[in-house]
Amino acid sequence: MVRHGRTIHLIAWDREGGLPKEAEEDGVHVMRVGPRCPYRSAGKVITRLPRFWFNALRKSRRLDFDTIHCHDFDTLPLGLVLSRLRGKPVLYDAHELYSGMIRKDVPTIADLVWKVEKWMSEKADEVITVNESLANILSKGRKEQVRIVMNSPDPGILDGADIGEIRKRHNLKGFVISYLGSLEPGRFVKELVESIEASGKIELAIGGNGTLAPLAEEGAMANSSIKFLGTLDTDEALRVTWASDLVVAMLDPSNPNYKASTPVKVLDAMACGRPVITSKGLDISRTVEEVGCGFVIPYDKEAFKEVLAKALSDQKTLEVMGRKGREYFDRELSWERSQDALFRAYKALESRN
Repeated sequence: MVRHGRTIHLIAWDREGGLPKEAEEDGVHVMRVGPRCPYRSAGKVITRLPRFWFNALRKSRRLDFDTIHCHDFDTLPLGLVLSRLRGKPVLYDAHELYSGMIRKDVPTIADLVWKVEKWMSEKADEVITVNESLANILSKGRKEQVRIVMNSPDPGILDGADIGEIRKRHNLKGFVISYLGSLEPGRFVKELVESIEASGKIELAIGGNGTLAPLAEEGAMANSSIKFLGTLDTDEALRVTWASDLVVAMLDPSNPNYKASTPVKVLDAMACGRPVITSKGLDISRTVEEVGCGFVIPYDKEAFKEVLAKALSDQKTLEVMGRKGREYFDRELSWERSQDALFRAYKALESRN
């Protein structure tokens, strides 16, 4: 959006409280507000989220803007209030079903949250989401069809990069598998760490943040075949994916939110021409099987270890899988296609403004 002459003001919830209050980042005016709030603490989120809304509302008073872009459901109530106050249209950007995300943690209120989530999404002027499954769910009750805008990476980031230098930077050697993402339950983090033997045949590059980050870091301290990379920016995460031989994108399919999601790690793997391992039962697993760009296995540690051994012994098949993934990405998932869909959504909003 910045490259196309748009001015972007981003109001973000700084839940850890350690980032600059205001900064210019990649051409985006970023403003961060509190309060602090730990992750995966439903009670504290419920009590502190209204304080974030109030702080963000105060911050928005000095801004001049034409549209309101609400990233995920926890910002949508604020966006609708701001729309009413300022008379500006709302674009709801739904990367997941919020009610599905919280169902295992707070099942008693998940159904109520879904009713509110659905009602509010119908009030938004435009809705975009990341895949057809979510688009079909969120389109019910709306006059306008929900648009699909994939979180596709830009492979141009890899231009001029050198795999050897990337590996050297992160101390990676040999056959490398990578998981770069949220380090939370239901994402195969514990199983992944436990699957890597200290033999040196396979190295795991694992990075991200979340409640299981200490487990990953401790695993790296105890096992020299595990490299904990901490939190990487988006561009560096894509470079590490490119420097990997195999990408892990295992999610628990019993979680309805995970089942319907499109993991960015799968898109990154395709963009880099790298094969992926993902879980049977996820919507995205059907695409992986049909394209032939990776392995689809049960969400199970033993099944994972079996496919790792298979991958290690047949790297020619991995090359074919990676090539098929990149061809499909270029044909169906490129950022240029998603960018066009995003611009169409914004043009529709501008016509109403």
